[in-house]
Amino acid sequence: MAGIGFELRQHLRKDTYAGVLRAYLLAGMVGSGPWLISIGSMLFIGVLTQASGRGSDTVTPFLATVTYLMACSLTLSGLLQLLFVRFIADRLFEKRDDAIAPNLLGAMLVTTVASGVTGALVVSLTTWSAADGGVAFRVLLVATFVTLCNVWLLSGLLSGVKAYRSVVVVFALGYGVTVTLAPVLGRVGLAGYLAGFFVGHAVMLFAMLLLILRRYPSDRFIAFEFLDRKKVHAGLALTGALVNGAVWVDKFVFWMNPVTSEPLLGPIRHSVVYDVPIFVAYLSVIPGMAVFFVRIETDFAEQYERYYAAVRQGETLDELRRLRGALADAARSGIDDIFRIQGLTVVVLLLVGERVLAVFRIPAFYSYLFNVDVAAVGFQVLLLATLTILFYLDCRKLALWLAALFAGSNLAFSIASQHLGPRFYGFGFLVAAALTSLVALAVLSRKLDRLDYETFMT
Repeated sequence: MAGIGFELRQHLRKDTYAGVLRAYLLAGMVGSGPWLISIGSMLFIGVLTQASGRGSDTVTPFLATVTYLMACSLTLSGLLQLLFVRFIADRLFEKRDDAIAPNLLGAMLVTTVASGVTGALVVSLTTWSAADGGVAFRVLLVATFVTLCNVWLLSGLLSGVKAYRSVVVVFALGYGVTVTLAPVLGRVGLAGYLAGFFVGHAVMLFAMLLLILRRYPSDRFIAFEFLDRKKVHAGLALTGALVNGAVWVDKFVFWMNPVTSEPLLGPIRHSVVYDVPIFVAYLSVIPGMAVFFVRIETDFAEQYERYYAAVRQGETLDELRRLRGALADAARSGIDDIFRIQGLTVVVLLLVGERVLAVFRIPAFYSYLFNVDVAAVGFQVLLLATLTILFYLDCRKLALWLAALFAGSNLAFSIASQHLGPRFYGFGFLVAAALTSLVALAVLSRKLDRLDYETFMT
């Protein structure tokens, strides 16, 4: 599948404002498109339901259920996602395209069994009232959880082979089905809403699977080479789970505390004080992610290929040092651009935060927590950009330690913020993201300075 870097470079080389604008719009679409489509669709369903007055009492439990499903499926599938994408990358490097499809089906089988058993155990061991959607709702809960885990695996693989546009199109298709079906099926209750959500993601699952199977045909049906310890990097499993868990741990801290949350159905709770501003604050990632996407897919990717091609082809040490300098400059300039653009975004939102909240009909008293969350999300963008470069450089242990630092500090500081009182809500996430991103930047800088040595000696 063709990478998008070539198209971005074509726009940038036109050296016009229109060309640059098209490049960044494209980067924003493919970089943040799936997330925007998903959160926009859920907001649309909520607004549509409340406007119609039908099922307005079930839409809040439905949206909270979707949020729990997203958080738990991302964390569980994270155990396999990075490990499997790296396995596929290694097979592509070996020109073994025929190994992709059978191992994908094997990975999906493992994911389905693990998520199915986990979901069934959680649903069966927790307490549900008679009003909590009934048996149909609980069956759909497990089925949707399994489907989401497989969707994240497939979307990770498509992103790994740089088929970003395909991911956006599939997400648009799947959420189009969800937006169409959920309000209609929702007339029968909570199970109806979840059925619409399930069907939409099932469409996404089979569409992505079809894309991959058509692109990478094979004469084998199923394989489990990705579980061979000689062919995989087991540490990536823990890294993937920690990275995804770290993003959600502060939300769970507020959900699980009876002081800061309310019960909705079964074990599902929501935090009126914390949920609203944090999810709106995530809209601020779009400019920074678009800038990083452009830089990572143009300057950095180009210099990365040149440097490691020179390593494999046996270039002179002087040439390698020159190329290493260009690679380091591309990485640092990308980080600098993100820092400037995301920093400017944060400043603007701090000034107009109340107006932004008003657009979503959110009371102004949320503005204080919204401002804290916007700053925290800005640091998270910086951290994700740094982690991406470390993954390019195969710094797996460093990425693992940084993911553990982010998860552990977010958990500890979020709990501490609750003890300190409402004035400190959100600061746990902010301090954790700031601390981890600063440590990551220091680590990356040292890694880039020692790249020649570590390429050959470690």
